[in-house]
Amino acid sequence: MKWMLMAFLILLGIQSHSQGRRSVNIEDPNFANGKTAYEQDKYKEAIALLEQVVTTTPDNQDAVYYLASSYYNNNQMAEAWTKFTELEKLNPNYNSFFYLQAASVGQALKKWKETEALLLKYKSHTAKTSESTRLRHRADYSLNYVKNIQALSTLSSSIKEPVMLPSPVNSEQADYLPMLDATGNKLYFTSTRLGGFSMEGANAKEGDEDLYFTVRIGNTWAAPELLPSPLNSKGNDGAASFSADGQLMIFGGCGLDDSIGECDLYFSQLEGDKWSAPQNMGNVVNSSAWDAHSTLSADGSKIIFSSNRTGGYGDQDLYVVERNPFGEWGVPCNMGSIVNTPLKESAPFLSQDGKTLYFSSSGHPGLGEEDIFKSVFENGKWSTPENLGRPINTEGRDQYFTIGGAGEKGYFSSNRGQTELHVFEVEIPESMRPQPTVIIEGIVTNEKTKALVGAYVMVEDLNSGDLIAVNKSNSVTGKYLVVLPAGKIYSVSANKEGFFFHSERFDVPLQSKFQEIKKDISLRPIEKGAKIVLNNIFFETGKATLSPQSRVELQKAIDLMKINPTMTIEVGGHTDNVGDEATNMKLSHDRAKSVRDYLVTGGIPSARLQAKGYGKLNPVADNTTDEGRKANRRTEFIILEF
Repeated sequence: MKWMLMAFLILLGIQSHSQGRRSVNIEDPNFANGKTAYEQDKYKEAIALLEQVVTTTPDNQDAVYYLASSYYNNNQMAEAWTKFTELEKLNPNYNSFFYLQAASVGQALKKWKETEALLLKYKSHTAKTSESTRLRHRADYSLNYVKNIQALSTLSSSIKEPVMLPSPVNSEQADYLPMLDATGNKLYFTSTRLGGFSMEGANAKEGDEDLYFTVRIGNTWAAPELLPSPLNSKGNDGAASFSADGQLMIFGGCGLDDSIGECDLYFSQLEGDKWSAPQNMGNVVNSSAWDAHSTLSADGSKIIFSSNRTGGYGDQDLYVVERNPFGEWGVPCNMGSIVNTPLKESAPFLSQDGKTLYFSSSGHPGLGEEDIFKSVFENGKWSTPENLGRPINTEGRDQYFTIGGAGEKGYFSSNRGQTELHVFEVEIPESMRPQPTVIIEGIVTNEKTKALVGAYVMVEDLNSGDLIAVNKSNSVTGKYLVVLPAGKIYSVSANKEGFFFHSERFDVPLQSKFQEIKKDISLRPIEKGAKIVLNNIFFETGKATLSPQSRVELQKAIDLMKINPTMTIEVGGHTDNVGDEATNMKLSHDRAKSVRDYLVTGGIPSARLQAKGYGKLNPVADNTTDEGRKANRRTEFIILEF
C-alpha cells in the first residue's frame, strides 16, 4: 500500500503550485501560517496548523492540498493518500499541472501495474530461486522508474525541439536506425520504403528493410541512395554500423542460410570499390539467441551490441566484444548492471571518442516506452546512465541516437505522434556532447610514380608505445581516415611492403576542438639512394639524448631492417642554423650516433649502419622561421645498399 501511495503521489506532482484551479477565499490565519510553514519545509508545524483548518472547513481546497503535501513530505503516506483522494473528489481540475500530462500519467501507471504484477509473482515463490530473484529485480527497477518519472517529466531543458528530416530522407514508410559517420557528413539508415532491393510486387505498400545513406551538401541532406549489393538483398537488411573510415561494416542478419541464432552479427569489408560478401561472425561472437543492434568503434576494434542470450540481467542486455591486433574477435562480455537492467537495453551507439555511449532502455527511469540514455566510460567503469530528457525523449519510442563531427547535431529515431519511426535531427548543447576528436584523412601514394597505394595506417600512443588502431588505406582510391580522441600524443604512420614507412606526429590535448586535418602521405620505395626523414625521432633540447617518444619510430626502423636484411643505411643528423658551426656539427653527429646505437641494441648488426653529422649544411626549409628551423632539425636515413 505504501508503494502504491508513493506512486500515486508522484503522479500527482505534489511539489507544484496551484494554477488554473477554482480559488477559495482564505480567512483563517491558521491557513496562512500553515502555508508559510510548508514553504519553509517545516512540515510537522504545517500539519498541526492545516489540520485545524481542514477540520473546520473541509471544502477548503488549498488547505487540503498543502496538508496532503505536508503529509507526503513528512513521510505520512496513508494520511497523504487520504487527503489527495479527498482533493480529487472536491475538484478533479484543481491544477492542470498537478495531475501531469496524460501520457506521462499513463506511462507511470502502466509501469506501476507491471510492478504490482511482478511483486505478486515474486510473493508466490516459496523459495528463493533464480526466477524469483529476477522478478524481485524487475520489480525494483519498475518501482524506481515510477518514483523518478515526476522529476523527469518536470525537468527543464534548453534543448530545442527536434526536427524530423524532410522528404526524401524520411518517407511514408518506416525510417530508422540512423548512423552518422565520423565527419558528420554522411548518414546511414534503414528504411522499409518502396523501391528497395527487397521490393516485391507492383502493388506492395511497403518493402522489407534496406540500407540507405544520404550525404550532407551544405545544410541539406541529399536524396538517399541504396547501399550496393551484397549489403542489400531481397531479405531484411538493417542495423548497420561502420568504422570511421567507412571500410568495415557490422550489421544484423536474421534467418539467413548460415544463421546461428534468431539474428546474428555479420561483417563486410570494402575491398577497393566493392564490398565483400557478408560473413557470419561465428559462434564465438553470436549465440543461439537474438544478437543485433551493433555499434562499431571508430577504429574498428570494438563492437557493442544488444542480445537476449541467457545469462544476462534482463530481456535484452548490451555486450561488448573486442578484436586483437591479429584481427581475431574475442568472447563478448556483458556490460554489467550499471548499464543493463532487468528490462530491455538496445540500440547502442559508441561515439568517436571511444568512451561515450548512447543507448535505449525501458528499464532505467524514463518518459516513455523507450528512452535514450548516455553513459561515459571513465576510471575503468561506465557511469550511471543519464536520461537525455525532453524534448529528445517522449512518451513513445525514442531510439538509435547517433552523433558525429563536431557533435553539434544528433540524429535519432522516434515515433512521436506517428505510427512509424522516422529520423529526427536535434541541436545538442555542449554539456551533452562526447569528447572532441581530431580526424586525420588523406590519400597514400607512391612518391616516385604518384600511383595510389593501399597501405596499413597505424595509430600509436607516442608516450606509452601502445598500438591503438590499425586501418588500411583504400587500394583503389588511396583514401585513409583515422580518428584521434583528445588527451594523447599520437604517431600516425603508413606502412607498405616494399616502401619505407612514413610517420607524422599529432598532439591532441584534452582541450582540443573538433577539427579535420588533411594529410596526404607519399611513401618512398625502398631502393638504393633513397633518402627518408624520420619525423618522430626526438631529442632533449640541445642534447643527443633520445626522448622516450622516439621509441615508436625507432622500433619501426628496427623492424624494417630485419624484414630487409640486405639493407645498409646511413643515419644522418641535421640541425638548424642557431649556434656556432662546430657545436652544431658535433651535436648532429652525436644525435646520429645515438640513433645508430639504439638500432644496434635492437638487433641490427653495426656493419649495416653508419652515422654522420651534417650540422646546418643541408637545410630543407627557411631558417628564418620557427617552422622552418623545426623542419631542419631532423634525422634522415639514406639507403646505401639494398
